[in-house]
Amino acid sequence: MQKLSIAGDSVVRPLRLKRTLLVRKLAGALLIISGITHVVQLAVYPAEGRVIAAASFGIAYFLIGVFLIGRSRFALWWGSILPTIGGLLGVYRFLFLHSNPFSVFHVVIDVVVVPVCIYLLIQSR
Repeated sequence: MQKLSIAGDSVVRPLRLKRTLLVRKLAGALLIISGITHVVQLAVYPAEGRVIAAASFGIAYFLIGVFLIGRSRFALWWGSILPTIGGLLGVYRFLFLHSNPFSVFHVVIDVVVVPVCIYLLIQSR
């Protein structure tokens, strides 16, 4: 790996920081959108246990998204863990309980958000 000079480093770091903040805000915005659409399911489907559980995940996603935009390192951990669980449950729900477009949409968001949060956790060491 090639070492950067002091002058080069002063140019690269602001660009890396800017890119990191942009990716982090994207992950946060996606979780906020996912959180809202999770809760919207209460208006679309009967209030059964799985729909209420999905709405509960939505509230958590919304809060994690807000904290991701606010630069909380703790939110990176939750943004890595909870959407992994939610994504697995969403695939199960789609395949075995209730195939619906919400499940597909939410899993796609989870597939984007989880790697981003893991990457940002590694970068923040």
